Amino acid sequence: MLLTLIINFCLLTTMMYLLSLTYKSAEDINATAVHVPRLLLLAVMAIALMLYPAEVAPGVIIDMRAVPIAYLALRKGVWAGLLALIPLLLYRFHLGGVGVWSAVFSAVGVVLLGGLLHRSVDLSAPRLDWRSLWWRLLLVFMPNGILIPVLRGDPAALLTVYLPLLVMTYAGFLVSLGIQRNRYRLLSLIATYERQAHRDVLSALPNRRQFDRDLAQMDEADLLCLIDIDHFKKVNDTFGHAAGDEVLTQLGKLLRSRLRGHDQAYRYGGEEFAVIFRAPGTAAPELLAERLRQAVEQTAFPALGGQPLTVSIGVTRRGSGSLEDCFLVADRALYAAKTAGRNRVQVGSPELLAADESI
Repeated sequence: MLLTLIINFCLLTTMMYLLSLTYKSAEDINATAVHVPRLLLLAVMAIALMLYPAEVAPGVIIDMRAVPIAYLALRKGVWAGLLALIPLLLYRFHLGGVGVWSAVFSAVGVVLLGGLLHRSVDLSAPRLDWRSLWWRLLLVFMPNGILIPVLRGDPAALLTVYLPLLVMTYAGFLVSLGIQRNRYRLLSLIATYERQAHRDVLSALPNRRQFDRDLAQMDEADLLCLIDIDHFKKVNDTFGHAAGDEVLTQLGKLLRSRLRGHDQAYRYGGEEFAVIFRAPGTAAPELLAERLRQAVEQTAFPALGGQPLTVSIGVTRRGSGSLEDCFLVADRALYAAKTAGRNRVQVGSPELLAADESI
């Protein structure tokens, strides 16, 4: 029996490792919705473990099928666990024997207890309170095989069968959980490093790298705004670079607060910012950009001692032309706003680009 359970243990850990590879991102791990292919995979894993059972009495078999089902119930709740039980129990009924209803009791009991614990435990959390968790996780597996002594008519089976099954199943779950959590930590670290690589520290906005990525994904109706702080060198010379950094930080917060959820602001240069308006509809480009300009002009910047801060903005629609032309039109519009006196909005047009090329 122990040899069979050890084989089950090895098979379980191998399959749980393969399961961990199906998680591709931190968002995938934290998703609340049930991932149907993964649910089916866990059900198949449970059935695979039943292919190598230990027969402890005629028609009564034990294995570690409870582990993937418990993991699913703990992660996604009772209903996900019950759904995964359907193919497992159908296969168990196919095998037949006097242990069928004991298997049903064990499986449903594990799912119900796992589902109850699901409400209070997040197995993907960065840290788990093992002092209060270990015994609750152990409790989840206690229904598994509890009726075997009754089926065998042998109370000693509590020690010779049920207890070894409980210990091996619980150990298999802990190892499986460790495999999954290692994957969680790896993906969380990758997500953290990606955020750091694509985010500007001072403004807390996406940086040039992310801006270039999102720029390439713009639809024809989207708007691109290029924003430049007027006389920013004077800010640094007059108030110091620390004050200049505070201005950049505050401006980043201001831009975020004035945008819709699917719009995005960026800092892509020293005092240069950008905004991509997604699906602005019939809103006039100059109106959207003007709102941003006015918001900056009307905001008090403590680092400047009450002096105003202004920005110049060039805005254009993505259109059907090349990405380079779109950016160049917005950049020429920004230059036109600066040369026209600053603190204003200039809408880009192909004529601006043509005029520049003719010079």
